[in-house]
Amino acid sequence: MPKHPYDGLIVKGSKAPDAPDSRDNIKVTFSEAIIEQYIPVWNTIEAPKGIKMLALIMAQKEGFIDLPGTKNDSRSYKFNNPGNIGNTDSGANKGFNTLKAGIEKQISFLTDIANGKNKAYPLGKVWKKASYYSQEIADNQKTYQLEPYCPGYEFIYTGRLDQFIKIYSTGARQKNTYLSLIRSYFKNMGYYITDATTLAEILNIK
Repeated sequence: MPKHPYDGLIVKGSKAPDAPDSRDNIKVTFSEAIIEQYIPVWNTIEAPKGIKMLALIMAQKEGFIDLPGTKNDSRSYKFNNPGNIGNTDSGANKGFNTLKAGIEKQISFLTDIANGKNKAYPLGKVWKKASYYSQEIADNQKTYQLEPYCPGYEFIYTGRLDQFIKIYSTGARQKNTYLSLIRSYFKNMGYYITDATTLAEILNIK
């Protein structure tokens, strides 16, 4: 069997290989769980506008969905963790007692990254991730619509949105759909952002 092209690949920079550039004109919709459960709680939390917007659209992309009458609620929904923070490709899950606690964690997590206070997002330093095979994706290819092989990356982390999302999301290392959803939502809300927009700039949106 031939070797997968991503097996052993280290991308220099933060551009996903073989993927169309991100765009800001895709249709943005929200799940019923986001509209009926997430947003009412999200509205009660005081935080910078840009970070709250980022948390909201990321919760949608992370699959905050409930399926009443089934056992197929998403990880983020089941564990009150709309950002999937601490949930890993190995299947490990982190939960919160309430949805409000999960959203507050999501917002504080993003705020710390924007302020350069999270060691996993080392401002001004080299971030490097080797290519790897994701068993989580392999076991759920219908859901993820991704290859289980993920390319590696090496870049100096400056807080750019495209760099942040490569560290945050396994899938974003293969495609630009996550970036496109974020950019499209912000554009819908009247804010033009690009791959190069930093989280610090998003933090300062008024």
